[in-house]
Parts: sequence; C-alpha cells; structure tokens
Amino acid sequence: MADPVAYNGYRVGDRVELHPATDFWMSGDRYGEIVRLVLQSHRIHVKMDRSGRVLKLRSSNLLRKLEGVTS
Repeated sequence: MADPVAYNGYRVGDRVELHPATDFWMSGDRYGEIVRLVLQSHRIHVKMDRSGRVLKLRSSNLLRKLEGVTS
C-alpha cells in the first residue's frame, strides 16, 4: 500500500526533533528526517542524523517539526 501524504501534520521529508523523554534523545540522537508514514500501525519512520538508524515512532514521541530546515 502506498504511503499516506500526511499523518498528524507530518509529511515525508519533514525534519523533526524527538521528544526529550525518549532514550534516543537522551543519548544525543535528537534530530532526523521522516522517511515513511505507516497509517495502519500509526508509526512514523525517522532516519536519525547522528546514528543513521531508522526509528519507528508514534507521533507522541516527536517533540516538534523543524520549520524552515531542509536536509
């Protein structure tokens, strides 16, 4: 199935910051880019800048969208 265009205000390509309550944020992996939205499981896949890992997160684990920032 194709990725949805937007989910909870987030789109593929958006730059985001993780919520400070996540272990990833505490270890310094704070910023990334949305690479996929999965509507069925309510997950947002974010490729992190520091580690390069792709995390599968819920939108509640994202603090904010970084406006005006492009990768």
